[in-house]
Parts: sequence; structure tokens; C-alpha cells
Amino acid sequence: MNPLLWVLNPLTQYVLLALTLTACLAMSLSTKREMDAMRRSTREAAADSAAALVAEPAAPKRDEENNEVPFVAGQDLNLTRRAQAIRMQRRGESAATIAAALRVPRNEIELLLKIQTLTGDHEQVTMGPLDAVSGS
Repeated sequence: MNPLLWVLNPLTQYVLLALTLTACLAMSLSTKREMDAMRRSTREAAADSAAALVAEPAAPKRDEENNEVPFVAGQDLNLTRRAQAIRMQRRGESAATIAAALRVPRNEIELLLKIQTLTGDHEQVTMGPLDAVSGS
């Protein structure tokens, strides 16, 4: 006789179907328990952060260094703005002031000024085509 005939037996098929459905039910219940636990932890975290916000009064930031201009697409730091930034820095203005005046993000201005001091190209950048003619 054929040794695989037990697979065709209807009782075997029903037992395999019952085992498969039991495994699916167990996985579904496990997933539901995990989702409930995540939901509870999210609610607790939200409640904790809300309590922290209520407990800590919101103080307005008056520090000039934290006032950044939002970046607008198309505002590159071209050579003219670069030269202006370096001139303003030489006049003693802070990076935040330069960023606000040129409407460029402060971190971009800070990077420009750091690169400028590292390379030592002070005279080359500040002397643009109009500066060379006017002599300033």
C-alpha cells in the first residue's frame, strides 16, 4: 500500500485544519495583547509629558541666539551673501544677527564663518567685483 494515504484521510485534514485555526487564534490574541500594552504605554507617556508641560511654565526665549529664520526654498548662500556675511562678521556682528539679516539659517552662517577662518581666504572673498573697483 501507499504510505501517504493517511494524508487523504478526512480525519487528518480536519485535525490539521483545527491546529491551523488554533495557531491563528493564538497569534491574533498575542498581537491584540501587544497592541493594548503599546497603547497603554503611549497613553502613560503622553500623560507624563502633559504633566511636565503643565508643571513647567513656558518661559519666552529672549535670547538672540535662538531666533532663527525659517529656511525658504531657493535661498542659497550665493557669493554676494557670502561676502556680506563675512563683512558683517568682521564688523563684530554675531552669527544670529547675520543669519537674520540675510535670511539664511544660522547653522549655515556658522558653517560658512568656520570654513572661512579655517581656510584663511579673508581677502579673496570680501573683495568682490564691486569692492575691487571702489577700493573698500
